[in-house]
Amino acid sequence: MSKLPLRNAFQFGVGLFVAGLVMHTWLAMGLIVPVAVSGSSMAPTLRGPHQEFHCNDCGKEFVVGLDELIYDTVTVCPGCGRRSATSVDRAIRPGDRLIVDRTAFTFRPPRRWEVVVFRAPEDASELCVKRIVGLPGESVSFVDGDVWIDGRAVKKPRDTTFEIRPGDHSELAADGWRLGPGEYFVVGDNTSISDDSRNWLAGVGLDAKLLVGKPLGVH
Repeated sequence: MSKLPLRNAFQFGVGLFVAGLVMHTWLAMGLIVPVAVSGSSMAPTLRGPHQEFHCNDCGKEFVVGLDELIYDTVTVCPGCGRRSATSVDRAIRPGDRLIVDRTAFTFRPPRRWEVVVFRAPEDASELCVKRIVGLPGESVSFVDGDVWIDGRAVKKPRDTTFEIRPGDHSELAADGWRLGPGEYFVVGDNTSISDDSRNWLAGVGLDAKLLVGKPLGVH
């Protein structure tokens, strides 16, 4: 077994200490904030509390958020469409935990397709997480599952799970939504249940002043 040289071991230990000190300092200063996901609007990118299911017909295994469940132990299989999937057990898995970098947009504005954390327009005490699809001053619309900006379709990154599904209420606004200066259009990856820019009573655009930061390690 190879041994780590004493000098390297010392440097490694110092590095861990400094990293821990920086993390502790940032937490104390509020520059990074730990939060837990409580809903399924960003699934499968981010999951809130959920249960695991197994389909007795096609054998598919999948998870369903508690806020999407109609029955506690039986649900519809996304693979075959039959209501024969039963819960693997009654255990409830907790939601994903995130570390939010509150400095992410200090020196630059958010980019399209980024996942952001912000204060809810209708309740500033509530934190939300969504994906940005529209930038200030743009016109946003959805056509056949694609995002259109100012009359042109824009491609999403390959590693993005965001998808407008057939039947989503976003298709109702084919003429588009117009964003004002300093406003962003945000949508949850789980578009069929997400409460977002498409249906907010407070208005379409998310005011940049409500942005809190960016969750680390989320794409």
